[in-house]
Amino acid sequence: MKRMVSILLVMGLLLTGCNSSTQKVETDTTVEVSKPVYVMAGIVDANEKAQITSKLSAKVSDISVEVGSAVKKGDSLILLDTKDIEAQVSQAEAGVNTAQANLLKMQAGARPEQIAQAQSALDSAKISYTNAKNNFDRNQQLLAAGAISQAQLETEQTLLAAAQAQYNSAQDQLNLLIQGETEESLNVMRAQVGQSQAALELAKTQLGNGMIVSPISGIVSEKNINVGELASPGIILISVVNVDSLYIKASLPEGFMGDVSVGEEVVVKVAEIKDQEFKGKISVIDPVLDSRSKSVLVRIQVDNPNKTLKPGMLAEIGIIK
Repeated sequence: MKRMVSILLVMGLLLTGCNSSTQKVETDTTVEVSKPVYVMAGIVDANEKAQITSKLSAKVSDISVEVGSAVKKGDSLILLDTKDIEAQVSQAEAGVNTAQANLLKMQAGARPEQIAQAQSALDSAKISYTNAKNNFDRNQQLLAAGAISQAQLETEQTLLAAAQAQYNSAQDQLNLLIQGETEESLNVMRAQVGQSQAALELAKTQLGNGMIVSPISGIVSEKNINVGELASPGIILISVVNVDSLYIKASLPEGFMGDVSVGEEVVVKVAEIKDQEFKGKISVIDPVLDSRSKSVLVRIQVDNPNKTLKPGMLAEIGIIK
């Protein structure tokens, strides 16, 4: 019986020792948690932003957005008054139609009745020329006989020259109608058609500029124009930023240059959003050291899933060591 009690006491002591040892091991084991070291500061900015201007000088007839409006690429933002340009388009269309009609007329050549009319004019001019020639010849004989003066002969010579010029012109006109326009004349007319078409395209382009659309998707961050005001080229009317794609341009002290690399993940926090951290990734490290600040510029792409970060916010960037 005493022996049994002794065995039980020894087993109890052994178990107590094991428990104490196990508890000691569990107490001595610690888990190291890496914490970010905030060594950079910068400003949040957007990868995509657009300052939208007008290509026309015209009054604003409608604005479809306000500051804070979400827009997609290609959405209409502003409509301008383009009544004058619409009139220019109509005029340019008429010019194209006229030039094309003239070209077709030249290519088709003369109608039979036009040729007949020209032949009749030539016949009449030939008769006039023949009469003038006969009169001139007769007066030459009269001058030789002393029956008329030199002045009278010169008058007949002038009439003969006029009749001959009219006859030559009628002959040329008939030849032109029979042979058709020369290739040079057709090329001139084709050039006129091309010029009128170019004028029409320019007018249509100007008319299209009357609708100002967003070049990117994003949020309207600025509006500097109202309905009825004059929009002038070069003046910023509306600004749009894409807050889905943000970056931070930060300064990294010289002493930490060996601790970061492109592609490394970092932690971002801003004063305006407390108790929240954002993930970022280093995309660019400037290889040139700023001799004055003893730092290098670092570009960091930052996630903004809930659109809580805004361009212009001051950010601190922590590296995980």
